[in-house]
Amino acid sequence: MTGLPAVTAPVLAEALDALPGRLRKKVDDAVARAGGWPVTGGAGEVTVQVDDATTVTLVATDGVVRDAAAARCSCLLAPNCLHRVAVLALAPVDDSAPVDDSAPVDPAPETVGPAAVAVPGPTSGSAAEAPVGPPVGGELTERQRAAAAGLWQVAVTVLAAGIVGCGVVLRTALLRAVHEARANGLHRVAATGTRVAVGLRAARAAEPQYRLTDLTDDLRELLAVSRRLRGTGLPAGELGHLLGTARRAYDPQAGLRLYGLCAVPVVADSGYGGVVTYLVDRDGRLWTVADLAPGDVGRAAGAGDSAVAVGESGLSHRQLTRAGLVVSGGTASASGQLGTGRSVRAVRAGGAGWADDPLVGLWAQPLADQVRRAFAASALPVPERPAGADLLFLTVRVLGTHENTVLAATGDGGVLTLTVADEHAELAHRHNLRLLGQAVGVELRLVGRLDPTRRATVQALAVAPVPASGPGLGLPESWAGHVDLGYDRLHHSQLRTAGEPASTPVGGQRPGTGDPALRLLRRHLERVVSGGRAVQALADSSQRGLRRARLDLGAYLLGAMSVAARARPRDPFGRVTDDDGQAFAESWLALAVYEEAASRALAEASWLP
Repeated sequence: MTGLPAVTAPVLAEALDALPGRLRKKVDDAVARAGGWPVTGGAGEVTVQVDDATTVTLVATDGVVRDAAAARCSCLLAPNCLHRVAVLALAPVDDSAPVDDSAPVDPAPETVGPAAVAVPGPTSGSAAEAPVGPPVGGELTERQRAAAAGLWQVAVTVLAAGIVGCGVVLRTALLRAVHEARANGLHRVAATGTRVAVGLRAARAAEPQYRLTDLTDDLRELLAVSRRLRGTGLPAGELGHLLGTARRAYDPQAGLRLYGLCAVPVVADSGYGGVVTYLVDRDGRLWTVADLAPGDVGRAAGAGDSAVAVGESGLSHRQLTRAGLVVSGGTASASGQLGTGRSVRAVRAGGAGWADDPLVGLWAQPLADQVRRAFAASALPVPERPAGADLLFLTVRVLGTHENTVLAATGDGGVLTLTVADEHAELAHRHNLRLLGQAVGVELRLVGRLDPTRRATVQALAVAPVPASGPGLGLPESWAGHVDLGYDRLHHSQLRTAGEPASTPVGGQRPGTGDPALRLLRRHLERVVSGGRAVQALADSSQRGLRRARLDLGAYLLGAMSVAARARPRDPFGRVTDDDGQAFAESWLALAVYEEAASRALAEASWLP
């Protein structure tokens, strides 16, 4: 079902709470049926036709349904009916507050990757009184600690249930806890919780962009951060890192001369879509300008042709990547995100090719230095990452395709795996990568995002042919010598290959694969996320194989998780009772943190000599 306005989490929770217990058991089936109901209407009022006699009407304010009374059904059981809840459950969730147009919204963490967007917290009611930044005196308030504890408990329940057990009721409980966390200034954990909720929904709906590995990483962060926040005695220096921010601070900047580099479409799990454009100044520093707003992949696909909001240059984001800007009266965050306030003045200027100064200097940096910088940046919370710090600038030669990826060789003989940055079919990533895999022997300059969990793997964002007499790419003059892989669509006629057969890596080893023992640990973690605690209780812990691989700590943690999964307390009469799942969640979290650190260390070692 498409065309529905966004719905705030409290509205969905209120509608679900109003259902009788006998109807709650039928919510998931009702949501499945509701996917085929036709939707009509515009942004202000949308009508969903359930059958010949029943309709559900949603009235939106500024594109969002903000009150439960704004969702009405014409059936006899309304308002406590399944039709109303099913439609609200299918609508995208919006938990943001109205934004002041004079101040740029913090687009993190989506400025560097398709994960989620940090959204400003509510500004009305009791939420308006909640702190937005680190608490005064370096201590969490009781309300903040209670919100973190509530989110932790819901995350524990989600882990125990797994994807198979996370229906609408449990996802709504998670969204309610996320809303409470955001209202009390816990922005980082709220953004992560939103990603988990969206990932669970995508998994249940079998959406093509769903990835179990992403959901596992998000659930690990949700548990880790909420566990820290619900505790006591936090060092004052960690609070800002754990709380996150609703908005970034923007400081005045002296006159900037900027050159366009590339534009990357963004589709956030939290319901935001748009584009991030990377720019380079005379000194080679990277800057970004973003256009992110509530929307889906359709908005991201069209945002490349939207006007850049910095000054009145009249350039679209795609045009800006082939041109430049002179900015005066500008503002920017410490990470390099340009502000879009009314005082900013910007005029169009000439651009630079990737083989010209100052852009060519990005590819002159030693690979080892780039890898260390990218791994260091990927370990930081996304709002704290300098613009483009997780990007790699590589010169590669295409070797061919491997499954759904492209193999490429670096100048020193290393083999990389190039993957798509986004799986949505509406974007050009997969189409372009498939064609590039056929351009065997072509040398390219590549802008890619490091994948910190896979061996020598890069998400390809943009490419440019290296001028040579051999095979290459024939690009239109309007593309100014490079291809933004998310927006520009290559054609077979543009490939000028040498007709070489695709080569294979030395020794036949598949690039992008890591240590088999660590992959085994990862499968155990993802199996729990998919099937819940009950699946792990029946699984073989495989500790012997891990100890043979010298992963003694990993074997111990996996064994502890298996024991916790099977543990069932009994009452004084010997009857099995249920526990709160805390011990199992903590054992899973310990193993997940270990696996993530070990995989990151292995991936970094695979890049460096």
